[in-house]
Amino acid sequence: MQSPPQIIRHGLVLRPEEDSVDRKDILVIDGRIAEVGQPGMAAPPDAILVDASDQLIHPGLVNGHTHGHGHYSRGLTDDITLELILAAGPWFAGHRTHEDKYLSTAIGAAEMVLKGCTACYDMFMELPTPTLDGLTAAGQAYTDIGMRAVIAPMVADYPFFRAIPGLYEALPAPLQKEIDGSGAPGGEDILKRLAEIARAWPFAQDRIALAMGPTIPLLCTDAFMKGCVSIAREHGLMIQSHLSESKVQEIAAQRRYGMSLTAHLDRLDILGPDLSAAHGVWLGDEDMARLGDAGASVVLNTGSNMRLGSGLPHMRRLLDKGVNVGIGTDASSCSDNQNMYEAMRLAAYVSHVYDNDYRQWVSSQEAAQAATEGSAQALGMPNIGKVAAGYYADLVFLDLSWIHYMPLRNALNQFVQAEDSTGVLHVMIDGKWVVRERKLVNFDLAHLRPKVRAAIDRIDTLTATNRAVFRQMQPIVGTYCAGLACEAHHVHRFAGMPGRE
Repeated sequence: MQSPPQIIRHGLVLRPEEDSVDRKDILVIDGRIAEVGQPGMAAPPDAILVDASDQLIHPGLVNGHTHGHGHYSRGLTDDITLELILAAGPWFAGHRTHEDKYLSTAIGAAEMVLKGCTACYDMFMELPTPTLDGLTAAGQAYTDIGMRAVIAPMVADYPFFRAIPGLYEALPAPLQKEIDGSGAPGGEDILKRLAEIARAWPFAQDRIALAMGPTIPLLCTDAFMKGCVSIAREHGLMIQSHLSESKVQEIAAQRRYGMSLTAHLDRLDILGPDLSAAHGVWLGDEDMARLGDAGASVVLNTGSNMRLGSGLPHMRRLLDKGVNVGIGTDASSCSDNQNMYEAMRLAAYVSHVYDNDYRQWVSSQEAAQAATEGSAQALGMPNIGKVAAGYYADLVFLDLSWIHYMPLRNALNQFVQAEDSTGVLHVMIDGKWVVRERKLVNFDLAHLRPKVRAAIDRIDTLTATNRAVFRQMQPIVGTYCAGLACEAHHVHRFAGMPGRE
């Protein structure tokens, strides 16, 4: 059944791609923007009037990289690097039922829409292997909230402790035994499962899309990586992988392949417009050019990189090399919130750390574009991320009476530099309200809370042994990887470290 048209009047409309903020009316028909016109433009007689007076309307923010399974782990630690969080997988993500997968995803989805985000790319992990039921549970959570999502089952066939050269050998025999007993499935079995999931995917691709998520190239054999890409391209799916997130990964790549991770993927014919690389912190100029020439995207997660000590991504260099840049939050386990306003602001501000020449800084317009249209391109959803005719009506309404718009000097600058999500008043996705007067329309958070508390109590008991094993590994893995990261490398992304790039 079609809903009646809506005419949104008197709003101040932000369109980053045009670097414009103007009073406009927006006509919405069947979930899409039919027209953006001057105030008072004609509308169908049966159109529902939406008064947006004293509101700033912007395209819904698009989270280019998160992890639905990770929202249970918010605030769990403050003492882990990227390599340590990989070692902590059985503690952080073990013993999850399908209901847990639903609840964890719902937490993140609820936070995102309440904070002005209307779509996300979710690299979703299940242990020991992805399942259609588990991924469907995650997809249903997004559906119940009313959000768009791309869900990529996060998979690998090569153990983390073997992928980092010398790390397995640095562990004492009892911990090696713990690792050897994990019983992870083989690559061929995982690929078979992924192909079955692709054929049976129950959701519409423009609402809850399936993608492929070979987690980190180092954790995938070449045959497995190519197998994931083959499935994606056979079914017209997007691909996302964590690329050059830490210096350790690039040092390991040089030892294993004799070249960078990006050069290796290029050799395997994996680079293309369907690929988005999450993080890209340690990409050099040549690798950025490779990605740009291939039409691939890089999704920056600056808050997570700072939290895990991975380094600072170089957005200006990426843009200069023609790379489509998106912005993400990463998981709540390693960035601790799903606030895309914060992620957008950090992505811009880090450019100020790299250079005191203001002409090299990432502008508010560039940051806003990356958090909307840039991330939308990474998701493979070309009809979101803009307030323009033909696009889905995924719109956020900010309260201009809120304190950080007092005074209102430059709406685009204040959107990037001052908005912290507290100004979010309403959110519309597909022409339907999902947040109204700062409250979820379709979902009862009060009903969610006791279920989550009971689930966490159960999981903490079941993962107690996994936690203890990780704490034994932590000083060994942390020290070993920190030492590896001291090796000389031509790219430098730690603050205060001199270098050529």
